[in-house]
Amino acid sequence: MFGRSINRKLMVLFFIVGVSSLSVIGIYSYFNAKDALLKRTLDQLTSIRVIKKGEIESFFNDHKKNLTLLAGNKYLQEIALSLPGNGSGHMALQNPRFFPDYELLGINSMYLIKGNEKDSLLLYEFNGTDFGRVEPDSVITDQLSVLWGKTFSATDPSCVDFRKRSDADNEPLCFIGKQIVADNKPAGVLAIQVPVHDINSIMLEDNPGNGLGRSGEVYLVGDDYLMRSNSRFIPNSVLNTPVNTISAVNVFRDQAGSSLIDDYRTVACLSSYDRLDVQGLNWAIIAEIDYDEAMIPIVSLRNDIVFLSLIICVFLFSIAHFISRTITNPIIRLKNAALKIGEGDLDVNLKPKSGDEIGLLTEAFNTMTLQLKEERSKRMSALYDGQELERQRISRELHDGLGQKLISIKLQLESTSKQNAGEVKATIEEVKADFLKTIEEVRQISNNLAPTILNESGIDVALKNLCDSLNRTSHIDIELSVHGDYSTGDPKIKFYIYRIAQEGLNNAIKHSGATRVQLQLIGSRDSIILIIEDNGKGFVYDTDVCTPCNGIYNMKERARLLSGTLDIESEPLQGTTVRLKIPRLIAQQEVYNLRDE
Repeated sequence: MFGRSINRKLMVLFFIVGVSSLSVIGIYSYFNAKDALLKRTLDQLTSIRVIKKGEIESFFNDHKKNLTLLAGNKYLQEIALSLPGNGSGHMALQNPRFFPDYELLGINSMYLIKGNEKDSLLLYEFNGTDFGRVEPDSVITDQLSVLWGKTFSATDPSCVDFRKRSDADNEPLCFIGKQIVADNKPAGVLAIQVPVHDINSIMLEDNPGNGLGRSGEVYLVGDDYLMRSNSRFIPNSVLNTPVNTISAVNVFRDQAGSSLIDDYRTVACLSSYDRLDVQGLNWAIIAEIDYDEAMIPIVSLRNDIVFLSLIICVFLFSIAHFISRTITNPIIRLKNAALKIGEGDLDVNLKPKSGDEIGLLTEAFNTMTLQLKEERSKRMSALYDGQELERQRISRELHDGLGQKLISIKLQLESTSKQNAGEVKATIEEVKADFLKTIEEVRQISNNLAPTILNESGIDVALKNLCDSLNRTSHIDIELSVHGDYSTGDPKIKFYIYRIAQEGLNNAIKHSGATRVQLQLIGSRDSIILIIEDNGKGFVYDTDVCTPCNGIYNMKERARLLSGTLDIESEPLQGTTVRLKIPRLIAQQEVYNLRDE
């Protein structure tokens, strides 16, 4: 049913075009918005990462400045010179007012490292009133030894990284150290500790309103790919949680940027990463947010697009149905009217309902119907007129020819009643001769009605007999010439060619006033051609203004039935030429069909 219905085809076509356009726009909008949101989220993460990087770097720089301030204090320099080098006892502050308030500087613990060799270092811890000799755990001792090695002969402060402590309850510590110079010679190293909770207070964010949502976080990673600040999702993650992600690897390859990766939890996320610029620390700073959370607006947009698309599809289907019905209803009316015409009902008249092409097609259809009615009327008129003319011709032939001969025979027979035996015998001989002429006349009339010679001898012999017969009765010189292969096995083709030649010759004899007529039958590979040419008075023949007579009309109809053409060329005093051309392919196909039958 779909293959036959133009209405359904148009509906599907309009619907497909509408849905395709809607799909292209929807898909383009979705991916364009997705790319824009990804870029905006990555830019936002980069902004947060830059801010956090600045805060943590400022944190360490402030501690370094404060440490430099303490190391430059004259009183502290004197204390560093005065501390015993053998590590015995302690040293109380004699003039506390000359010692800076380190707690106001944000310093929790402070150590003084004495010694000239790494293996013979002495550690003094300041408790607020004095420096006392201490022996911390091995991890802190090792960290301070490393710090002494970095700063004892250096002018700038330096840092040592976190290390795990043996006691699980103790948090890992980071130290910053600065050389103390007194009387132009090294007097020791001043060290302050940086607890991990101070760094976590800067890095760890768990407020959804800070721009990181429910899953975003900013954290630090060391060059051993372990965390240096706590995770939002994993407690006590410093030096315990590995971060072997693409972001961490890229940072320690001296790359900075942002991308979509799997984080340390193997969760898809958006990540922005860079290296932290703090002397002595090789850390990376990474800002991340879960991909699913970042894509929540896009998921909402996708659902809205799908919902609106469904509504628009219903609307498009309704519009497609309306438009297709508007287009196809007039076509269906034309189809139904064409079926009626095919059944022979030519009284069909459609009223145009629009001024577009379909309306013009309806008007053309009405014009065609009127022309068909006129054509049928002409054909019927030509048929009846032809039949009437044929009857009149036969009547004249019977009356003037056969009738007169029969009357003559009757009179001859009647005259025998008054004749003697010898005269009767002579009269009977004359009657026999007249009977032979009458029989020949009847045969001639029969041949004119249905010439059997067409089937017996062919079209060339039939045309030859026709020309000879007309030569005897018209006193006009009629010549026949044949060329090529004009044979055809279809009786209809031979009969139509014969009738067209008969009509053309009769017209030339009756109307042209010619003294000479040439008839040519030419057979070629492509066509069969019949030419009738006279030297008569001619006439003005214009197909645009001239209505042909029944004879010419019948000739054209027979040519059309043979899929051929009939051309008439005539000018006053220049004679007339009638040219019939029948496609050879049609004639051959007719022969093949007859052979198949």
